[in-house]
Amino acid sequence: MNFVRELVKYNSKMNIGIIGLGTVSRGFLEILQEKTNWVSQKFETDIKVVAIKDIMKGNMYNPKGIDINILLQKLDKGENINDDSLKDEHPLSKIEDIDLIIEASYSDYKTGDPAYTFIKDALSNGKHVVTTNKGPVALHYTELNKLAIKNNVSLRYEGTVLSGTPTFSLIEECLAGDDITEIRGILNGTSNYILSKMAGGESFENALGVAQQKGYAEADPTNDVKGYDARGKVAILSHKVFGVDLGLNSISTKGIDAISKKELDAAKKEGKNIRLIGSLKKTGNTIEAKVQPEALGQDDALSNIDGVTNAIEISTVYLGKIMITGPGAGKLETGYSVFSDVLSVIKNF
Repeated sequence: MNFVRELVKYNSKMNIGIIGLGTVSRGFLEILQEKTNWVSQKFETDIKVVAIKDIMKGNMYNPKGIDINILLQKLDKGENINDDSLKDEHPLSKIEDIDLIIEASYSDYKTGDPAYTFIKDALSNGKHVVTTNKGPVALHYTELNKLAIKNNVSLRYEGTVLSGTPTFSLIEECLAGDDITEIRGILNGTSNYILSKMAGGESFENALGVAQQKGYAEADPTNDVKGYDARGKVAILSHKVFGVDLGLNSISTKGIDAISKKELDAAKKEGKNIRLIGSLKKTGNTIEAKVQPEALGQDDALSNIDGVTNAIEISTVYLGKIMITGPGAGKLETGYSVFSDVLSVIKNF
């Protein structure tokens, strides 16, 4: 019997533009610096960052590739990177030799902008897009996905739900052909950290203050403690898993800011832990979605997830329940989600 090995041909080059030089992009750049040669050997792809735009740190463009080591040294010193090669008004989506844009600016849950506009422009101009921005995907997924299909490019957003923990790649590849019936998860590390501290006797105010000092919570923690961040992730999961655009307003949402000591004590007395749970359940053609604090018994796998750790439990027809856990934030963790999405584009386009 003769065996013929099929030679897989990947993209020979991948020129990347980056919008936003915050923690996520820094993490990606550090990983890429270490893995550029590996990517070249593994996929025979010349990968390089050729353009960067950041509203605070400046702009940079070099069609031959930006020296990542020098760039990181500048950022470590707090220096401006502006080299006057790229004007503020010049969008990366118009630069012909860019193949993929990493969108890592900021957005909100009201409009998704400015990230939404950046992503839309990039897809419209035939650029692949990798983003960790939740707002645009939660609010405008249907439109953006259609744009990607129309222009034969990829829209990847692994980092929007569990940071670098491979949620979507697990669903797309390992669970292909299985039917998912329910998803339950601890989707917001800040809320989980606060609840863990409160279970140990801390007040909500003190626990929140520590979370802010450690950088787990923003100065304005509304999206975390009101459940809005978890709600956005539930909406994204609905798009990805069930192909259903629920709309944020249709997802019943209750945060942790109104949880009383009485509720915590009652749960503790029963041997339970209160966790903020985002969930999706499919019954026939109906999808039920909600975010709310729940008192979970010790037999519930999500009950024992402490601190800033995130977790998702996926219920399927053939494999039953599958649990994945991982960090919900962090420079290298989120940077890795971008790196893995870039590799997916290299492998599939």
